[in-house]
Amino acid sequence: MSTKRPTCRHCRQSMDAGWIADRGHGNSVAEAKWIEGEPRHQRWLGIDWGLTTKGTKQLEVTVWRCPQCGLLESYAL
Repeated sequence: MSTKRPTCRHCRQSMDAGWIADRGHGNSVAEAKWIEGEPRHQRWLGIDWGLTTKGTKQLEVTVWRCPQCGLLESYAL
């Protein structure tokens, strides 16, 4: 995560760092990622097997929350 703490643009409070859980297969928890480009479906024999991220740029997402007003700001770093 970034070490520089942003300031809330609504109430000017220093924001707290955090992350958003991404639930996957078997309810496993992973960190959300920013994926470059449009979503691409993976198909085999005409069956949609979900989305693929193969060959795409991926960045971890840091989420900052204002403790006063609850504003969330997300950054892909």
